[in-house]
Amino acid sequence: MDRRDFIKYGTVLVGVGGACLLCKNGSVIFKGKPADIKSSQMDTRPCKIPFECLEIHPDGNVYTCCPDFIKGRVPVGNIKEQGYNEIWNGEKLNDFRQKILKGDFSMCNRDICCCYKPCSKDDIPADYKKGPQEIKICYDFECNYNCITCRDEIKINTPEEMKLYDEVYLPKVVEIAKNAKIVTLSLSGDALFSRHTRKLMRTIAGKYPDIKFYLHTNGYLLDEENLTELGIKDNILWIDVSVDSVKRETYKKILRADGFDRVIKNLELMSEWKKQGKIERITINFVVHLMNYKEMPEFVKLAQRLDAVAFFSAYRPWTSAEYYRQYNEVAVFEPTNKHYKEFVKILKNPIFQDKEHCFLEARLADIAKL
Repeated sequence: MDRRDFIKYGTVLVGVGGACLLCKNGSVIFKGKPADIKSSQMDTRPCKIPFECLEIHPDGNVYTCCPDFIKGRVPVGNIKEQGYNEIWNGEKLNDFRQKILKGDFSMCNRDICCCYKPCSKDDIPADYKKGPQEIKICYDFECNYNCITCRDEIKINTPEEMKLYDEVYLPKVVEIAKNAKIVTLSLSGDALFSRHTRKLMRTIAGKYPDIKFYLHTNGYLLDEENLTELGIKDNILWIDVSVDSVKRETYKKILRADGFDRVIKNLELMSEWKKQGKIERITINFVVHLMNYKEMPEFVKLAQRLDAVAFFSAYRPWTSAEYYRQYNEVAVFEPTNKHYKEFVKILKNPIFQDKEHCFLEARLADIAKL
């Protein structure tokens, strides 16, 4: 399992607010030029992403990929102010594409980009102007959990936000989705809890029965009843679940919820569906910090049992949650941390060589090589 597997659909794993898990607030989290991203820094072939993807953020800004990978975080449009065609076939995005086709990446932060999808000009879909193949929903923060690494309070959308999302964003997203193959959600809250996102999924699934969904969730509502009610049971491509622990008590401390047994039960069902060919991939996420780092080897075993991918990422303060103030104490992957040597020793466990069921983000992979 390497980074290329995670961008098969032009997708990277993301955290709160669409922050890429391979970045730290737009800063490089890996050192040097690892072999698996070297081509994204040196290759001058066109990138396919601007011809395939759109992602929508809370302020309505629209990007073709993670805004951290775009210099100045310059959007190609705004869904609150513009129509779908004006954005997808507008001057900003077309200028972006033309530069890409000429091998000009001057508008990209190539030193941190992990989305680069090289192609020849002949690989660009002839009908790309009809619309994106993938839409990423990054604007809805509503969630039933307030994980210690994420936020201090459970987020419920205000009436004003619901009105904006339901009356302005939803119809435009549905229009954009008419030619899409994949809808990725929710990259900021929980797709299966949010009232708006649930309504969005029902609407899209009802109107476009062949579309596939890539779900990011804490897994608490990831059961057959919910998926059937939403009309997406047979349309799931990839499931990405935040688990962070293999122990009930640790899970409760980190995710601040007593849902461990239910989530594992739901994951076991998803594993059965994967065996039946109903789901292509299951990823279980583990944000590494002081509370859970000793459980990492057992987490890989859980992934092996579920035939899932254990995705390990170093904790980073992508929000202003209280845990941020303890960063120096909890960041066991920092050389200055008193637990660092023990952490390095844990990463020497041969179980992390199981590339089929384990993925260490670049920073952790570098430490494992020490």
